[in-house]
Amino acid sequence: MSADMDEHRLQLVRAKADQWAKSLIELSSRNTLLNFKNTKTTSLDLTKADSAAVRNLLHGKAVKLSALFEEPEAQKDARTRARNVRRAMRTLAEEQGIDVGKLAQGLIRAAPNNGTASAIGRLCAPLLLRTLRINARTVADSEFELELVDDAELNPVLLYALDKDFGLDLDVAEFTARAADLLLDTDDPLTQPEAVHAELAALAKAQGVSVELEQAVVCGLFNYEKQPMVEDLHGAGDLLAGHDLVAALAGHEPSKQAVSDRSQHFSAPAADTIKPADEFLVQDADSSQQEAVGGALAGHDVLVEGPPGTGKSQTIANIIAGAAARGMRVLFVSEKRAAIEAVTTRLAQVGLDGLVFDLHQQKMDKKHVARQLLDSLESAGRQPRPEVGDTHRKVERRRAQLRRYSDELHLLREPWGKSAYEVQAELLELRAPATPLNFRGSVLRALDRETVEKLEGELREFVDLNGPRVVRRETPWWQAEIWEDEDIRKVLYELDELASNTLHRGRKSMVRVLHKTGLRTPQNLAGWDEVLRLLDEVNTSVREFGGDVFGNRLDDWYHATGPVKEHLVGSQPNSWLTRRRLRAEVKQVSTDGITQRRVLHTKLAKVIEQRDRWQRLGDPHGRPSEVVGLAETMELFQTLRNQLTSVAMCAKLSDVDNRPTEQVDDEIQQLRQDKDMLWKMQRINHLIADFERLGLTPLVQQISEQRLDGEQAWLLFRHVWLKSLLDQFKLDSAMLREFAPDNQTRLARDYREDDTGHHDTAADRVRYEVARRLRQVRDEHPEETRLLREQANKRSRHLPLRSLVEKAPHVLLALRPCWAMSPLVVSRTLPAEKLFDLVVFDEASQIRPHDAVATIARGERLVVAGDDKQLPPSNQFERILEGAEDDDNALQDYESILSTMRSLLSNQVRLRWHYRSTDERLIAFSNQEIYHSDLVTFPGTAMEPPVVLHLVEDGTVAPGQRGSSPAEVQAAVDLVLAHAEQRPDESLGVIAMGNTHAEKVEAAVRRAVQDRPDLQEFFAEDSGPGRRFFVKNLERVQGDERDAIILTLGVAKRSGGRLDGRSFGPLNSEGGRRRLNVAVTRAKRRMTIVSAVGPTEIEPTQEATGTELLRRYLAFTQAQGDLDRVGHRKPVRLNGFEQNVHDALVERGIDVHPQWGVSGYSIDFALAHRDRPGQMVLAVEADGDRYHRMTSVRDRDRLRQSHLERLGWRFHRLWASAWFADRAGEADKIVKAWEGAMRAADRVGSMSEPSRRAAPDPQPSPESRRGPRPDVRPGLKTDEYTEADLIGICRWLLRDGLQLDREERLSQALRELGFKRRGRKIVERLSRAVDIAQNQADKEDG
Repeated sequence: MSADMDEHRLQLVRAKADQWAKSLIELSSRNTLLNFKNTKTTSLDLTKADSAAVRNLLHGKAVKLSALFEEPEAQKDARTRARNVRRAMRTLAEEQGIDVGKLAQGLIRAAPNNGTASAIGRLCAPLLLRTLRINARTVADSEFELELVDDAELNPVLLYALDKDFGLDLDVAEFTARAADLLLDTDDPLTQPEAVHAELAALAKAQGVSVELEQAVVCGLFNYEKQPMVEDLHGAGDLLAGHDLVAALAGHEPSKQAVSDRSQHFSAPAADTIKPADEFLVQDADSSQQEAVGGALAGHDVLVEGPPGTGKSQTIANIIAGAAARGMRVLFVSEKRAAIEAVTTRLAQVGLDGLVFDLHQQKMDKKHVARQLLDSLESAGRQPRPEVGDTHRKVERRRAQLRRYSDELHLLREPWGKSAYEVQAELLELRAPATPLNFRGSVLRALDRETVEKLEGELREFVDLNGPRVVRRETPWWQAEIWEDEDIRKVLYELDELASNTLHRGRKSMVRVLHKTGLRTPQNLAGWDEVLRLLDEVNTSVREFGGDVFGNRLDDWYHATGPVKEHLVGSQPNSWLTRRRLRAEVKQVSTDGITQRRVLHTKLAKVIEQRDRWQRLGDPHGRPSEVVGLAETMELFQTLRNQLTSVAMCAKLSDVDNRPTEQVDDEIQQLRQDKDMLWKMQRINHLIADFERLGLTPLVQQISEQRLDGEQAWLLFRHVWLKSLLDQFKLDSAMLREFAPDNQTRLARDYREDDTGHHDTAADRVRYEVARRLRQVRDEHPEETRLLREQANKRSRHLPLRSLVEKAPHVLLALRPCWAMSPLVVSRTLPAEKLFDLVVFDEASQIRPHDAVATIARGERLVVAGDDKQLPPSNQFERILEGAEDDDNALQDYESILSTMRSLLSNQVRLRWHYRSTDERLIAFSNQEIYHSDLVTFPGTAMEPPVVLHLVEDGTVAPGQRGSSPAEVQAAVDLVLAHAEQRPDESLGVIAMGNTHAEKVEAAVRRAVQDRPDLQEFFAEDSGPGRRFFVKNLERVQGDERDAIILTLGVAKRSGGRLDGRSFGPLNSEGGRRRLNVAVTRAKRRMTIVSAVGPTEIEPTQEATGTELLRRYLAFTQAQGDLDRVGHRKPVRLNGFEQNVHDALVERGIDVHPQWGVSGYSIDFALAHRDRPGQMVLAVEADGDRYHRMTSVRDRDRLRQSHLERLGWRFHRLWASAWFADRAGEADKIVKAWEGAMRAADRVGSMSEPSRRAAPDPQPSPESRRGPRPDVRPGLKTDEYTEADLIGICRWLLRDGLQLDREERLSQALRELGFKRRGRKIVERLSRAVDIAQNQADKEDG
């Protein structure tokens, strides 16, 4: 980036920072720090209270409210005010992380200089402020105790306003320091206001400004926590401009591109590729959570979208733990106390609360902060190296085996496009005839996906075309060589002519001709051919020699024309003269004029041969004669013969000439009668050729022999193909062919145990890595350790935390690698430096960008976690400070840092597994309506519906009244008390739609509990995070969760029965859907909706408003009362494997429900209790497609099962390959598991506690880990020890595995060698030995 661009970026960010700063300071009459108003909801005036009690209070003593106000009416009014102020203080502390409860001493009144414009008008501003605590002495809030916990400080906003808005030339920092000195020098707190006022008035008078002091002591809501943020934005321009994300937020385009580019192509490592030794998941993490963790720990900005109950807090806890183990420093930020507690509680569950420096409300004083840090410092070095043995190796190996088998089972194998699982499922579904056929080798390879897809149609077509008749030779056309259209056309023409014309006419003509000759009728075509040829030859001879050629003189003519030798051989030789005369006769009758004797002789020989054939075929004494009309008959015969030959060649008719004519006639008729096959033969021949080319001839033969229809033929093929594929897959995969169900079950069980053991050591490994890093930092910065010790041992005048951070940042951040606070505390506590590797925002959807900027700048990378489908930032808390919270229709929503970052950060992860609800029906509505069924939820086993609609009968208000009805308030209170009585072990929260209704319910509960001492423990405020009972309005419940939630709408009908739509308050606003989403997703076990109106009383609309969503939700809750819809049985199509399992279990009398659940990932088979059909007891899940699609082995084989078991299910894994191999045996296993699940359900009810693992074996003491002591004698002089001796003793000491710093190791070595004094020489030599030993140990540690 060029210098000009640097300057442009700096100026752009500074200008934007000024805008952000102006958004943080309210310099108007609405700011109670500038214009104090004594209201019943925001203040408690002590000016006229008992003076002695007030003095005690100002001197730091706890004072009861009754001591301040003795008169009953004054006490009553004071209790109301104290209760209101305390409620607001608690709300803002929990929701914003700010202490707004202050006691103000003195009110400054001032007016602007002439000509100075002021948005404030006249000042009525507190002068001095002290942090106030108001503690309830009783559960019913009938008595309070007030206490001041800090020294007085000057109202910083007063000075800011005098400087910026009143024209007073004032050095704010200098005057603040002078005021602080005055306060230290003034012992009596009652006189402190006058001392400071005098100084301020003198300065103002010199500039013509009148500043008057009004004596007052008031308790109220005063928020100046954002002043340090303003100072950050004004004073840290270089820090802000140097941060790409901040510059991008300011609109700097190159920075936006830089932010986008650095994570654009990043992909978090897949869960199954992470080496266990590199994984520090202290809370179980599904693959979507692990993706978020992986992105954050890889040094990338990450936006984590966390829908309700998807484990956002546990994901952040894992990010913190993983970052700490890697030596990263984390700043964890949230406005809501509940969000901080949710994470710190999860870390505390595994003993990692020591990682976090929780400064969200910073209630500890400086001395206790220093003491706590030192205690942590002392204990960190005592963390031993965790013993993991070969757990990591076993986890990695077994994970790989499970992954590999699943991959092999579900691998789509080419060229077939099928997996072994799909093949098995389809085989179970098929109802094909049994066959020994198989496809092997090249035949199977040729039957690829496209070929098989084509074959389905071809086989069906072949059967539909009656192709099997051809194979079975049941058609006269079975040998027909018909391949082209012309072949059909030709044979069709010849066949038609034969049948309709030629055959009949030819036969008739031939018979007629034959009748004239007296010849016998031939029996076949060859005979007819012989006769007709003879007749043709006879006619030729008659034409050549005349009609008498066959007379008595034929033999004489023959001999006379022959050679003399032949004549002499004859029986009666003629004389020469006779022969001559005979030759003359022959020449005379020859019509051709032939005179050559030899030629005549040859012709006459043929005539004699014709005569002999005639006599053989007819009358032995008959004489051939010319046949009239023979030519036509001959032509007809030739046509007949040609046509027969053509048809015979096509139809492969054998020996047509020599077979009896009746047979030939019959075949011709058969061909004609089966002419329909002629149309099909072209396609059939091509199909048969294709089948033969593919090696399917045996299959086609079986199809034909078994006379299968098209469907059966296809099923037979698929059966052979699939079972052949399965054989081939097993040949190709050792994992498949060597699969053994018991071994696989054992492998999965061993993996679960090993992975659980790996998870159980994660916290110890994190602690050890943090301790190791801390030891290195302490060795590098010993002066910082000494400073911490000094501060912890001081009695007073401790350094402010901000100064302590500036002086000892390395040790502080190594000691507590995660600092948790609100954005306001960040600017107040931390120097404006980039101290952290990672900044993590939780509930970021409720933080405005200008509130986040100064925090973002303090870290290298950013994680923003939240859900922009939940509550947005609003003016709710500003309205609390103003005392205007009751106007529910005055809410105003703003853009959040989450939505802003969505457009900047390319690395975005959505958490998908929903854990909060013990029954998925609690989240089903939001999952469908808000998250489009994207969340993975888990069915519960309980019979009763977890969501109940409690309709209030008399839900009207008196004439002229609005808001909630008394009946609804009482119904809510009754439900609260019933819960406290019947389920005291379950936490409870009440959510009201509006603030006024919330106050009514809270007051009614308080009154009811006042007379119930047996229930007061349940309502105690010190119940702990996540356990405290609360009554909150919609704006305050995000981040909270309780076992049970009562949602009371506070919407009533008017006395006339009409419903006022305005009563729905914030639900009518643009963010109404988001607000309702928050309200209906807080419950873990059960949800009760208290309403005076039912779903049918709210008019439906097409607009997706919060009110319309409420109407749908009320309808949903009303439907849950129908037990037939419990679990929402989904009409899904089962694959062959699933259907086979279902049918087998039904056959055994089990009430089984496939695909049980309402989310995309349902339970494969839910088995109900035999005696309680509505109660599901056993989840049977297979290793099918959904199993394989789960991203990681941990998801598949441990987390899903363990979570279902936490919800009360018993779990049984069914391996598809095992079922395929042994259906009956696997069904028996399921039955056995089902019976065991029923017995367990009978013992413990519908919800079972997760099994507790045995306590780990006690670890050996650090000293015992050292092993034998080296043979180095103590008590020698310094020079008597060799360097090897000193290194050896130090190496031995280090074998205890503790992460003690150099000073402690030096002290250990001195004691071990018997040195009581720290002489210079021995200290130098041992220090060197410690360093050498430590380096060697670090290398071995790897």
